[in-house]
Amino acid sequence: MAVTDTLKRSAKVVRSAAWLGWQLESNWADPAIFAIITIIRPLASLLIIIFMFRFALGASASADLLNFFFIGNTVYLFVYNVLFGISQVIFEDREHYEVIKYIYISPVNWYLYFIGRGFARLIIAGVSCVVSIVAGLIFLPLKFNMTAAAVPVFAFSFLLGIVSIFFMGIIMCALTLVMARHGNMMSESISGIFFILCGIIYPISALPVWLQKISTAIPISYWLEISRRLILNTDQTIDAAWHGVSTADLVYRLGFSTAVLFAFSVVFFYYMSMLARAKGIIDRTTSY
Repeated sequence: MAVTDTLKRSAKVVRSAAWLGWQLESNWADPAIFAIITIIRPLASLLIIIFMFRFALGASASADLLNFFFIGNTVYLFVYNVLFGISQVIFEDREHYEVIKYIYISPVNWYLYFIGRGFARLIIAGVSCVVSIVAGLIFLPLKFNMTAAAVPVFAFSFLLGIVSIFFMGIIMCALTLVMARHGNMMSESISGIFFILCGIIYPISALPVWLQKISTAIPISYWLEISRRLILNTDQTIDAAWHGVSTADLVYRLGFSTAVLFAFSVVFFYYMSMLARAKGIIDRTTSY
């Protein structure tokens, strides 16, 4: 009974935090108007991708490279939105709205509160992803050859990828607890590092050998390669860095790294929370 009550309270915290996050992301706008903006935004990004691909590569742009490029950018929408969304909660609540001390002393699980705030960005990323894929199928030679047998594996790996991003976001959120206002550049910088290292717009094999070793140890890289393989229905993509590595092995690596990220995020978040409390800087504002 106690376990059931705890789960209900935890779900209520996540649900309430997600609702608050959605209202803040939409700036309290009418849902219909915000939905239109949410749909138009990825279409504009898609046009940028098309121009980059067509005019930068020209005649050398192959269909395989387009699929690699397009799927990487689409999945990266989740990475950027969730990482940036969760890490920015501290600055919004502490610097802008100045309510973080009230949230801290309220009878809610702080860890779950930040998880819930990330759901608003997850929804926005999900809509953007669907719109981009539909537009790609209509206007671009995007291949979508996923078989019915691959759907459960894709769903499982996609869930693992999303969960791992949430845990990374919590780790970044914990760091911002002890950072000044300019720490908001951290999320942009880390997102940019992932954009370069994880094979978003070009194969990891195009990087120097020493960087490839780092890139192939990042969970996002596993997630992207699995997604590409299952969507395109192939045993390997054009990224030579993953040749010889099976899809099952990539799923195992993603699952293991997600479990490690979860354990580390819990320990690190509560450690940084206690450190911020000991220093008396939980509700510190650094406006200048």
